[in-house]
Amino acid sequence: MTSAASPSSRPPARKWPRRRRRPAAVPLAAAGSQQMTLRRAPNIWAFVVLGGVVGIVVGVLVGLAGGESAQFTQGAVVMFMVSVFAVLGLAAGAVVALVLDRLSVARARAVTTEVVGEDDPADPQPEHRQAAAPEAADPEAEDPRPTDPRA
Repeated sequence: MTSAASPSSRPPARKWPRRRRRPAAVPLAAAGSQQMTLRRAPNIWAFVVLGGVVGIVVGVLVGLAGGESAQFTQGAVVMFMVSVFAVLGLAAGAVVALVLDRLSVARARAVTTEVVGEDDPADPQPEHRQAAAPEAADPEAEDPRPTDPRA
């Protein structure tokens, strides 16, 4: 007697694409000033990609600097060096980015911000104005100005 898994005992299938978790929003005060932390964090992926590109360039230079051997062609040596130095460059870029990230945490400073409420109908100058509609084009003009469809 064999035991087969029944459809009801299987775990439910995941729905793809999987949703990313949003970071928790910092609650803002209704009005007035609020203390926040300000820091300049590096873009980690930019450092990783830059490290990989530098590693590829170094791998090409090292591969071309070496001579051809009896066992391997010049192209094989270059590709091997490119693959090795690309991985090393990716790792070095990630390490540099993480070190800079830790330094930015250490250099973070507290700032006071002014919290501005939502657009108030009584406010004569709202923060988020819509662009003014362009003036009507002169019928005698040679090149009429295009209108913005978002206005």
